[in-house]
Amino acid sequence: MDKLFTGVTLHGMPVRIELQWPFHPSEGGSDWYVLHGTLHLNDGGPLHADLALNLAQTVREALPLLDGDLAFWVAINTARKGLDEKQLQLLKSGKRQPLPVSSRCYSIRHRHFTFASATPEQVEDFVARKVFWESGAWSPASSPLARGGEGSERHAVLIADPCDAQYLGAADPNMLDKLTVAAKDLAGRGMIELEGGHARAGDGLLARREEFVAAKDHALEELHLKHAYERA
Repeated sequence: MDKLFTGVTLHGMPVRIELQWPFHPSEGGSDWYVLHGTLHLNDGGPLHADLALNLAQTVREALPLLDGDLAFWVAINTARKGLDEKQLQLLKSGKRQPLPVSSRCYSIRHRHFTFASATPEQVEDFVARKVFWESGAWSPASSPLARGGEGSERHAVLIADPCDAQYLGAADPNMLDKLTVAAKDLAGRGMIELEGGHARAGDGLLARREEFVAAKDHALEELHLKHAYERA
């Protein structure tokens, strides 16, 4: 069964992650569990990374279920962090890239997963980028001028997503609330339109299109430079 996730990274890269769910024992006969999938750069282009997420025994013991929500969030956030840390290459075609789901992301002492520790400014930037990319605001078709002012192609985006809360700071029990507070602040400035727990891009966010695309392009350039240097 395939599972799909769309979102953004802390460095501003929009991603679409498809996983051949759930984790399953490695065919090599070891005590490893593996999960295959593909991470796409979700900007309409062909760049992607084929993944093999290898689950360490330490992390396996911390997961109540291999097909539960927690395991799904850990898989998604391992992939996002792998892209943030330039462990992955984004290619038009390529080989499957191994990515460890290791004890580096899990504190045995505190019994929680850690992928990042976002500042309030980073949380607000994350929410703005998330709504921009996931609502379809990056597409010219979502422009009020292109749609006769209707903006009908701007999709509703969940704000208080537990997967995002884990990614940004699982050690912070208030991270879900901080995502909501950031969204309300953006709405107060005309950047997004809130509807309950969901948001759509407002005209203020659309006016920042060049900024969000530039952040994505810069992160992608840094990624390519890092791997080009390693190949040299």
